[in-house]
Amino acid sequence: MRRYYIALVAMGLLLALASFVVLWTTPEAFLTVMPLLALYFAVVTGAQHYIVLKSMYQSPRRFVQVFLATTVATLFIHLVVFALYLFTHTAHAKPFAIAFCIGFAAMMVFETTAMILTIADERKKHQQNQP
Repeated sequence: MRRYYIALVAMGLLLALASFVVLWTTPEAFLTVMPLLALYFAVVTGAQHYIVLKSMYQSPRRFVQVFLATTVATLFIHLVVFALYLFTHTAHAKPFAIAFCIGFAAMMVFETTAMILTIADERKKHQQNQP
């Protein structure tokens, strides 16, 4: 789990660095909220991963239900944040939408890969414990 959170922080820093690259290359498209998006996605993704892993270790039978519930809840949270920002800052809608979608896609790929690797590790441990 520690390895995951180190990778998550690295991913968040990479997204923040990408937002600063936008600042250096096209300053007119940079929004001050862009580096905060990296923090937002890291916190939400970390919380989702923690909840899902906790459920997997407590009750593997409920894992799928908890995974789907947290995925829907996370998508709803993202939708609310996305809509609130777009409605309150209409002048910056396009750069924010692009930055949000890039951050969402990057974290989705990261979380899916991490979950697949975690499940594979757990399956491998379980098979090694079988006689």
